[in-house]
Amino acid sequence: METPDFKRVIRGYDSEAVDQAWAEIDRQFSEASAANKELRLQINSLREQNSEWGNRLKYYETIEMDLRDALLSAQRIANQVKEEATKQADELMQSARSESETVLSEANRISESKELEVETMLIEKRMEIIQIDEQIQRLAEQKTELQTLINQAIGDLKKVMGLLEPSIISSEEPS
Repeated sequence: METPDFKRVIRGYDSEAVDQAWAEIDRQFSEASAANKELRLQINSLREQNSEWGNRLKYYETIEMDLRDALLSAQRIANQVKEEATKQADELMQSARSESETVLSEANRISESKELEVETMLIEKRMEIIQIDEQIQRLAEQKTELQTLINQAIGDLKKVMGLLEPSIISSEEPS
């Protein structure tokens, strides 16, 4: 706004010029007030959007932490299952070997008349060893399946993180 320049007349300033100046000032003030009000509305809207994006970001960060925790738990469980399976397999193998050695030593002491019986026992023990080997194979397959699930979970986490990055970037850009 610029200061109006009024012409002097006999009784002060030209009242028509003063009225026009006041009308122009009033119009400019109304426009400035309306623009100020619009800007305040925009500021409030941007504040609300900022708050909403902040809440979304917190939500996604919570999801990310939950996924990270789930992945770590899955890895811990997989390691525990692997360790337990390996321990069980070792124990089963030791047990089977121990039993096999016992059977063989007893078989040497048994007379020839018991030879058929000893052969039957050996066959049974070999079947147990085969079953134990099959159990070990199944445990190894379970380990492989768990590793695949872990790898899939890691891939899914990377996808989620990839999806979150554009959201985070777009929320940081000014509107």
